[in-house]
Amino acid sequence: MNTLQEKINQELDSLPLSSQKEVFDFVLFLKKKANTETDQDFLSKNAGIKQAIIDGLNTPLDECLEQLDW
Repeated sequence: MNTLQEKINQELDSLPLSSQKEVFDFVLFLKKKANTETDQDFLSKNAGIKQAIIDGLNTPLDECLEQLDW
């Protein structure tokens, strides 16, 4: 029985070279996407930032500054 990788290679070999290049570009895109940290991942690793956002959302509007210090 063929493994998934063997099946992919067989299908890829049956494509014209221009299509193989497109498949390769797509693989690189998926690889980059898989290695990209999501906002949720970032916040789960940075509890202080996450808490600051929660605190900000829970602050009544009349307690908010009209202009930023920076």
